[in-house]
Parts: sequence; C-alpha cells; structure tokens
Amino acid sequence: MLQLSAANARGLCTEAFTRVGLTPQEAAACTNAVVFASLRGLDSHGIVSILPAICRSVAAGRIDADARILEVTPRVLKGNGAAGPVIGERTMRLAMSSAAANGVGAAVAFNCNHFGAASYYAALALEQDMIGVCACNAAPNVAPFGGAQGLHGTNPLAYAFPGGEEPPVVLDIATSIAAFGQVAKARRRGQPLPTGWALDEDGRPTTDPATAKTLLPFGAHKGYGIGVLVDLLTAGLAASTIGLDVRQQDVDREHAGQSFFMLAIDPALFGGTAALKHSVDTLTRHAHGLRPAEGHQQVFMPGELEHREEQKRRATGIPLYDEDWSALVKGLEAAGLPAGELASRYAPERAAA
Repeated sequence: MLQLSAANARGLCTEAFTRVGLTPQEAAACTNAVVFASLRGLDSHGIVSILPAICRSVAAGRIDADARILEVTPRVLKGNGAAGPVIGERTMRLAMSSAAANGVGAAVAFNCNHFGAASYYAALALEQDMIGVCACNAAPNVAPFGGAQGLHGTNPLAYAFPGGEEPPVVLDIATSIAAFGQVAKARRRGQPLPTGWALDEDGRPTTDPATAKTLLPFGAHKGYGIGVLVDLLTAGLAASTIGLDVRQQDVDREHAGQSFFMLAIDPALFGGTAALKHSVDTLTRHAHGLRPAEGHQQVFMPGELEHREEQKRRATGIPLYDEDWSALVKGLEAAGLPAGELASRYAPERAAA
C-alpha cells in the first residue's frame, strides 16, 4: 500500500491541471474538488479517477480550457465546455449569494462536465454557516425499479449542515445502489461486485465488473423515485436534456452534458445560525448516545466517518493501491502530460508494514 501526502496530492493536481491549459483559478477549483474527495475517503471520485479524467477531457476537447460560462438567466448557467468543478463551484456560490440576501437561494447549470463528488459543493455553503444541497444528473446507466435498462444516471444528492461543537452533518449518496466509479475501482482491482448492484448488457444480474452495464437503484422503488427527483430538479429546472437524452463525454456545446442543481439556505434568516448549530450538535449527541446494534460499536451521523477519515489522511496521507497509482500515472500520460516527471516529483511513499 502507498500513501500520498495531502501536499503532494494538491501539488500534483495543481501542476497537472495547469499544464493541460487550465487557468490558475480553474486549476484551483478542480484541485479543491479532487483533494476534498480524496481526503474524505471518497476515492471513486478522488485523485485516481477525476484528476486524469479531467486532464484527458481537456486534451480531447471535451473540456475547453478557454470556456466562458454563460448566464442564460440570473439563476441558470450554461457550462459551455468549462471543467465540471469550475461551473459547479460557480453555481453553488450563485445560490449562496442569493441566500445571503433572501434566506434561500437556488441556481442550476446545464451543458456541464463531470464535477466529482457532490458533497464538495454542498460543503461550500459551510464556509458561510449555510446549509448546502447539491444534485446532479448523468447519462442513463441506472435502471428504474422493474426495468432492465437505464433510464437516468447515478444522479447523486448531497447536503451539508453546519455543526457547532460537533462536526458538520454531510451526506453524499448516489441514488443508484453505488456510484459507477465503484465499478471502475472493482475492475482495476480485479474484485467482484456485490450481488444486487448491476445488470449486464442483456439485463441479467451480474457480479462481474467487466460485464456490468447498468446499475440498480438503492432501496428499489425508493431510490428510483429520488433519482427521478434529481433529474427533474436539475435538467427539468435548467430546461435541458433529461433521462435517455443525457449525453456525457460529448463535445456538443448545445445539447450534451449534465445538469446541476444547487440550493443554499441561510439559517440566520430563519430560526438563527446558533440555534441550527445547537440542533445539529443535539442530534449528533442523541445518535452517539444510542445503544449500538449487534456488530456495531457506535452510531454515527452522516459524514462523521468521512470527517474522521479526513483528519487521519491529512496526517498520514491518502492510501493508494499500487495499481491505483499506476492507473493514475497512465491516465496522465494518456492526456499528453509528462507523467514520469510528475510521478517522480509527487511520488507517494510506501506505507510501513
């Protein structure tokens, strides 16, 4: 097992993004999103997958390093080829600006590239002691309840609530039973998928990540219903492509891409910021005080394990399998970057046995 320090992860991302042509501001937005995910243990949306994916997309023209995000209306943005984290962050900050004035603010974006972990954008609201909600649609690789083919994407949903003495409460879930990045990770590591995750090309259940074509919703009809909600909040409000018409990894600047929905709520204009933080702390302590079920040592709040993992990884580094590091280096090489030079400069260390 390897360990990549937080400093080296940030340095590698910043240099790679800059070398492929992103501006310093764009590189910073992308780096922040990638490192956030890697530090919190959201590895399917971290440095191994998202860093080379963004670099390859720039090299292939799917991401335009000179993109100008367009304001279609005061609450609707068009990505126009911008990197996903760049427009994702701008959309949430637009929602936050509106919330500061009105108590609640929402904004949507369309024609967007993949933005990584949804919780990064929800958590941006914590900077101003706000509640953040983020949703994103995607290409149709998740079957509806009762279906054998995909209707919509993994359609992640995330929220973040500020805590006082306790950590923030942060949830980040795909509305499918797992993110598709988990399938890619299983392929890299030669591991089978859990039963009930995926269907093959013929709509039959499979545990082979190489044949997984379509994911299933979490909680059967419940996850399906929330996946539909995400599609309607994003593409529905943005007046963009929805369901079977969503196309990712496409250079079409008019009709392709994902849609984002960002919501910010300022508790200061409701019951008060201090009161909300007190509620978060109270609920957290109630959860901690419950008797754990057999096989568990403690009840955790959403995001608490990720918070602990972040503290650990900041101190000891981001753990990587050798094959993950090799895949990352090969991905940078495929984007036309001097992968060997970058790998040498920001190399991880071998973890102690």
